[in-house]
Amino acid sequence: MPVDRKTQDGYSWTKAAGVRPGNLRCRGVVEPPQKITTPAGHVYDAIIIGAGYAGLMAARDMAERGLSVLMLEARDRIGGRTYTVEEDGILYEMGGTWVTHHMAYLFKEMVRYKMDRNLLLTQNHGYENDYYTINVPGVPPRKLTHTEAGQITGRAWDIFVNVDGQNCRRVCPLPHAQLDNVHITREEVERLDKISCHERFEEIKDQLTPEEFGLLVALLLHISGGSMENSSLWDMIRSHALMSYSAQNFGPLWTTYKLRDGQSELAKRMFDDAVRHKLQYSFRTPIKAVRDTGSGSGLVEVHLKSAFAEENIYRARRVICTIPLNVLSSITFTPALSPLRQEALELGHVNFMNKIHAEVEGSGLASWNGMRYPSVLMFGYGDGVTENGNAHIVGFGKDERGTYVPERDPDKTLVAFQELHPMEVRKMIFHDWVTDPYALGGPAWWRPGYMTKYQDELQSRHGNVLFASADWARGWRAAIDGALEQGCLAAQEVVEEFRSPGKARF
Repeated sequence: MPVDRKTQDGYSWTKAAGVRPGNLRCRGVVEPPQKITTPAGHVYDAIIIGAGYAGLMAARDMAERGLSVLMLEARDRIGGRTYTVEEDGILYEMGGTWVTHHMAYLFKEMVRYKMDRNLLLTQNHGYENDYYTINVPGVPPRKLTHTEAGQITGRAWDIFVNVDGQNCRRVCPLPHAQLDNVHITREEVERLDKISCHERFEEIKDQLTPEEFGLLVALLLHISGGSMENSSLWDMIRSHALMSYSAQNFGPLWTTYKLRDGQSELAKRMFDDAVRHKLQYSFRTPIKAVRDTGSGSGLVEVHLKSAFAEENIYRARRVICTIPLNVLSSITFTPALSPLRQEALELGHVNFMNKIHAEVEGSGLASWNGMRYPSVLMFGYGDGVTENGNAHIVGFGKDERGTYVPERDPDKTLVAFQELHPMEVRKMIFHDWVTDPYALGGPAWWRPGYMTKYQDELQSRHGNVLFASADWARGWRAAIDGALEQGCLAAQEVVEEFRSPGKARF
């Protein structure tokens, strides 16, 4: 069925029209944007701030247990930093993309909504340019097979993360319980957490070939979205553990399978499920303040920025806030957040990556992958063929703030694609998460020392306000699964509190 709803988010570019904001088809757009049937002054059991996966999970789980729930969202759509644009006969995943059965919370939702067996492959073999290109300093650029490129990547990665001689199995045996397990002391985790990717790289760089050297640096910057100096080694270790301690799982776990109907379809099914259980909502409704009037039976007030909604203040017994880490400091909390949490929010995370979709002339590059370092776009991946018979390419770049803004610099983007591989770009579609006021960055990657100092505080509640975001998830932080995990845990905590004596509702 054609999608006719269009979001104000994102950008598109063609040579004829230049860069245009919004007006992109997305089945996650909610129309009408508001459904509130309770009378003015109604006190909800819970208000959820944000309609990304964490908010959707919490809303669905609480609503189906009979709680009175209101969802407030600043955007015109569900999904947060994960949404799907539908153009040219294909799906453009603007944020979170890939799925795997190794992500337990995500896979459970895929099974629940019968999307677990309806998948697409990212890599499409058999087209003309079915190879991988490497272009790094000190070595002539060359073509090689995808298998050969994977072997080079895998060897460099394994050397980098193997800090314990046991492929990280000793130092990170339980990636969902990094600071709370019996196999390793907290002191050793804290020591490793203080190490930057740069410091670790300096230790092992003499073991690498020039190609491995350049490819590994580019890969680390691609993953973290930051710099070698401000990216945490521990986050790489944790990611390696989540990938079952094998570089061979890079592809199968991170970059192979996508939902055939798109992430926005899964988000929509969760949202529709919550609405069937009487979820109320207001989109295009940014907030400015959260005020907790007291513990126990006290109420929490959520103050809006705009007067789009009928009321400027909504009240609930509990609030679940899913606002991203780099944005959270823009909200006023009363009582004030702890000094430690405020310090964490002021620092924020370091991922300021770029992700650009391109439709390029001809189908040949649909089988191509490649990298170039240094460059504005360090990696490019063939990802299917449009209805016009053209290849769909996805380009990724690291933090380029101060020198590059995609919506302002389309010519620089075109040059970057050309530097990856000769191609004629017909169209580009992208979302600038770095300038997006409701994201201010990509998926969270933490600084050295950040996890051991701030993780516990970020995951803790603040009176009657609970915080849920992939940005501080226990397991798949910076991923869809982490968002679902956090939404599930927050909803579970609220439901259990309303089950307690004197508050029984079920």
